[in-house]
Amino acid sequence: MDNSSGSPRPSRLLIAAVGKRPAFQRTVATAFGDLVEGSQRILTTSALPYRHDDWPEPYRYTHGRARRFLDRALPHATITLCSAETLTEAATQLRAAAGPDGTNPATLALVLVDAVAAGVSDEPLDTSLTDELDALRAALPPHVGFETSPYTVHVYDDGPAPRARIAQPHNRRRLPGDDWVLAADVICAFTDVVQLQHTAGALRASARTAPPALAGALADFLDSRATTPWGLHYYTGSVVSGLIAELEDRAARSGNPVLRGPSEHSLACGALARWQLDAAPALIVVTSGMVDEFRGTLANLRDARARGFIVCADSRADTWYPFQGTVHAAEDSRELLRARRIPHVHLDDPRRLAADLATAFAAYDEDRGPVVLLATPDVLEASRVELPPPPPPPRAPRATVTEDALAPVVDLLNHGPERILWQLGALSAGERALVHEIAADGGIGLADSLTRPGTVARYRDGAVVPEYLGTLGLYGYSDRVHAFLHRDGRLRPRDEQCLFFVKSRITEAATPFSPRALQRSLRIVQVSDEAAHLAPFTDHPVRAEAAHFLRAVRDRLAVPAELLAARRRALAEAADSASDVVHGLPVQPMSLNYFYHRLGEVLDGLITADGYTYTGVYDVGRGGLSAVRNLPRTGPGFSGWYGRALMGDALQAVPAIALTRPGNTLAFIGDGAAALVPDILPGLIQQICFHGHRLDGNLSVFQLVDGGHSMIRTYREGRSAAGAGRQTQVLHLLPEDGEETFGPLTVARRRLDDVDPGTLRADLLRRSTLNLYSVPVTHNNEGDGLSLLSQLGWQRDTLPELTFAMARTPGGTGGAR
Repeated sequence: MDNSSGSPRPSRLLIAAVGKRPAFQRTVATAFGDLVEGSQRILTTSALPYRHDDWPEPYRYTHGRARRFLDRALPHATITLCSAETLTEAATQLRAAAGPDGTNPATLALVLVDAVAAGVSDEPLDTSLTDELDALRAALPPHVGFETSPYTVHVYDDGPAPRARIAQPHNRRRLPGDDWVLAADVICAFTDVVQLQHTAGALRASARTAPPALAGALADFLDSRATTPWGLHYYTGSVVSGLIAELEDRAARSGNPVLRGPSEHSLACGALARWQLDAAPALIVVTSGMVDEFRGTLANLRDARARGFIVCADSRADTWYPFQGTVHAAEDSRELLRARRIPHVHLDDPRRLAADLATAFAAYDEDRGPVVLLATPDVLEASRVELPPPPPPPRAPRATVTEDALAPVVDLLNHGPERILWQLGALSAGERALVHEIAADGGIGLADSLTRPGTVARYRDGAVVPEYLGTLGLYGYSDRVHAFLHRDGRLRPRDEQCLFFVKSRITEAATPFSPRALQRSLRIVQVSDEAAHLAPFTDHPVRAEAAHFLRAVRDRLAVPAELLAARRRALAEAADSASDVVHGLPVQPMSLNYFYHRLGEVLDGLITADGYTYTGVYDVGRGGLSAVRNLPRTGPGFSGWYGRALMGDALQAVPAIALTRPGNTLAFIGDGAAALVPDILPGLIQQICFHGHRLDGNLSVFQLVDGGHSMIRTYREGRSAAGAGRQTQVLHLLPEDGEETFGPLTVARRRLDDVDPGTLRADLLRRSTLNLYSVPVTHNNEGDGLSLLSQLGWQRDTLPELTFAMARTPGGTGGAR
């Protein structure tokens, strides 16, 4: 369309007007007739313009301003208006209009579609229009240029208002009721295209053509290190848009998932979940000043030693008090990162990019968590920078177990007490197989944790694991675990049992025991490959890689038959029981005890009869910890209780989990946690409908609604018999039941006032379906491992004498801890 200096060659512009209604076609033709009247531009059209002397002043004003521009910017042009009933027919007409002569190029400048009359869906989440436009572009001859954009494609519809709105590669408008409004809009659309083409041509001459060097360097490095496809997580911004575009193209070519979220914080949550579940590194990109938006999840990523990079745009060094800078005269976010011990590098000079990236890559290989890159615009945009290929991965030193450390541990296993319980951290598939082999041959009880649920589980390959006793943690510990370690409400003597913590730092969240009990009342073996993680109260610290330790134990395990039988009796004595009364009472609103008991029965049936497996997601609150305690698991899940126990983190991680893991996902979210974070539904639908993701199985989100912060209520009621105050109230608006379809995804909203096993079973088996359950529940403090004191409640299976002693002593603690 360039008509600059010299003798300009007339531009050949093609216009397609698509729709069956004659009024639409005539109005479009009238608009273009007005644009060429009295000019040197030529219009060819089969539709007949009509007289419009009565059109109002806003049309004449629009037409005049457009002519003022076009008569100078586009004085000569041949415009061919093709009128067709469908996009397929339009492709045929456009090919004919373009002709076979490749020496005379043309541009398809504008496509105008009367959606209903052309048989095109006006639903934004329906991708059929995009598919038809792709087919139209493919049908054009090579000498016809066409770029689909909101400027070049306008779709007019007069059907019911759509359910959603999203920016797309075409522009959607309501079909005006007045012809003059449609004509004026067509004139604006055409003039915008002309100006855009002129402006874009001028800018393209000075713009860079090569992709950002930083994008390729980071992607190449992650490709060289990741054993599971790394994920691209981003929240857009102007200064990082070029980097994101290149990384998106790279991810599309290599098959890496692109995972978005409603906030920067949600990106970190998804990255943490993928690392814990699948050891998948992350490349997170956010715009200027957003390093603080990751919240405490940044520290959780560090604690999990989650590998990856976080690119945060920064301002130029010479900017005077920048708008969204992070390193400048008023503040320095590097101090925050240093305080949190987060590895970071400031990328502020393209000339030093190779050296700075070498530092960043070395920090990645040190396995201290994600590496934050604070990058200035000059670095983000730099394209002509020579960067070396990724360095080879260093050989990591292996922490192998010594015979001195192993001997007393093996002696405990082969000749020690009748009660041995192992709590397991994150396990690889090979490590998990070794654990189950050792537990079966040694009569050893197994437990997972509140922060790492499902590392061992009730079911393995569809069969019950007899050694699995449940969960051990600060909250939510299982009644079987308590019964195994306690007698008459008190810990069994130290010489009667031993606790193993494998791949665990034994954080405060890992056990319900007081520091005094850990120091004096329990015999503890701890296995960790990092010396700094060995606890001071550990009796037998073993610094070793878990796999090496487990193989050494398996090779030396030789438990006498008599001791093995005694251990198996001890496991059997810890009966599997809900140990409360309310789990059997169908009152409404349901108690959490009742709801999870009924849901657990449904899951037991699905797992044993249908081979059902799922990834569990547990947010912070009573609903999440009760799910950890009560529901049967089939493998590792993701817990928001990990690290800083940030409410809402688990909910924000749901899309990243459900869209990248095979099988089903069940999430348990309290109303308090849901109130803290953005809605995940729009972003989930967007990624499924537009970004090529699909829901492999079923996703069911159970939102437990009791109108308050239940854990805080339990704390206050237990400590001071205080009632529910305003500080624990959460107003939750229950949505109406209903079902909608968004592309390939079905979204069903259900209110569960009770559990109908048949209906719920069918719901959980529906593929490509998101079930959003609102579950009204009533608050209580019964069971569910809310504290060790809860084991003295009157509803327990057995009541130790300590229960009655405490009842006779108002305010007494009875020394339960």
